[in-house]
Amino acid sequence: MESKGAILLEAGTYVGARVRQQVFDGIIASENFYEGGTISDWHFHENPHFSHILQGGSKEIRGKSPEQQLPGSSLYYYPGIAHQNMNYQSGTRIFNLEFTPAFLTKYNINIPEESWMFSSNIQWNSHLLVSIMAEHFRSDTSSSLLSVHQLCINLLSSASRPEEINPAWTRQVKEAMYDNWNRPLSLTDLAAQVALHPVTISRYFPRYFGCTLGEYLRKIKIEKSLSMIREGKQSLTEIAYDCGFADQAHFIKTCKRLTGITPKQYQKF
Repeated sequence: MESKGAILLEAGTYVGARVRQQVFDGIIASENFYEGGTISDWHFHENPHFSHILQGGSKEIRGKSPEQQLPGSSLYYYPGIAHQNMNYQSGTRIFNLEFTPAFLTKYNINIPEESWMFSSNIQWNSHLLVSIMAEHFRSDTSSSLLSVHQLCINLLSSASRPEEINPAWTRQVKEAMYDNWNRPLSLTDLAAQVALHPVTISRYFPRYFGCTLGEYLRKIKIEKSLSMIREGKQSLTEIAYDCGFADQAHFIKTCKRLTGITPKQYQKF
């Protein structure tokens, strides 16, 4: 949707009240609080940014496609695309990570394409966004800023890889793995679903995904667990079991390795 008639939100500005913000080298990391029942004007953002919903959420509208944004969700916003948020839940908290043109130019990084905004069919490395958020809250001066810097470059590099340079089967494999993340999935089953030879997937998957099939599946499981943790209806042990980890220790170890924090630490944000 075009931004005509919508309000421009300039760098570092969001619908919610700012709780805390760090600005460095073209990166703007913010925590924002939203009053219950808030309805925003139609608006668009000056810069691309990612959001991670810690509490609450809202109904978001772009064009004719409303979608409920829930705790534990990670979202991407392309600059200049108008949208509206309605019915914020009481106590909504959102972590926002924004990138200025200066940062993108300095490191020669492209932003993810417009189609990634508000799309439930696109998955990216949201565990990196949680890692950046954890460093933002840790805020131990220079070492924290250095970590955020590196993670931001990794996040954009992994999320902005042009789809056209990947074989078409990579999207099919990704979707199949997301669709079957919580049930047994053998290499043979996966190959049959995408009509490829198992050897082709096994040989070329690391080239396009940067990790093994098993590691990618663990990333998906951690991503899914974040929403369960924020929902607060299950114990961490139950979540570990539902996400297919052998035990809670394995769940904790994997989450710590991928996000930099344990499930319990994430639960306390």
